[in-house]
Amino acid sequence: MEAVKKEVIFDETGTYKYSLLCKWSEVNERKLTFILSFPENTYEYSDDTAVSKCIELAQKWGFGVLEIVYLFSYQTDHVSFLRMLSKEEAVGTRTGEYIQKAVEDAELVVVAWGDHGSIYNRQEEVERFLKHKPVYCFGKTKQQFPRHILSVVHRTELQKYEMPANHEESEEVSSFIEDIDQSFGGEEYSPIKQLTEEEPLMFIEDIASMYR
Repeated sequence: MEAVKKEVIFDETGTYKYSLLCKWSEVNERKLTFILSFPENTYEYSDDTAVSKCIELAQKWGFGVLEIVYLFSYQTDHVSFLRMLSKEEAVGTRTGEYIQKAVEDAELVVVAWGDHGSIYNRQEEVERFLKHKPVYCFGKTKQQFPRHILSVVHRTELQKYEMPANHEESEEVSSFIEDIDQSFGGEEYSPIKQLTEEEPLMFIEDIASMYR
């Protein structure tokens, strides 16, 4: 496995971490984007647990590029601190811009921010950037937020993320993609199981080819 090259984008004060771009291949440009809740306080090129898990999954799924962006770009070790800030302080002035860019050129988008999406109603705001992309999650919490990346456990299936605005879409049809054993720290993850019928056949076949 090639070394992971990282590019981190901060604001001028180093308070906000807008984007983390990771590459480990000179020939594979397939990009996966994760949208998480907020970045932990780490050194510039150090990885927190969530980032390490995203990198591991992206590599096992056959991607060559990973970008991680956040609902809130303010760096903190405690989500409670975000609630003490104003919405503008917690989100960051350029967060929406970087989310939009990260989503636009991604082949696959996975949302995994957990119940933190309820803070300042950020989930609903960020969903506006996701209407024209295939978006997936690891299931939902009891409060109907996409499960947090750190809560993903043994054999969790990656599934289509349904936004409220898309509930009128046609029912999902099963697309049984060849299973592959994928592991992270002894835990296994199943490939995508369901795709909506509106998605182009080309995309479905492309996703399927990742697991052959």
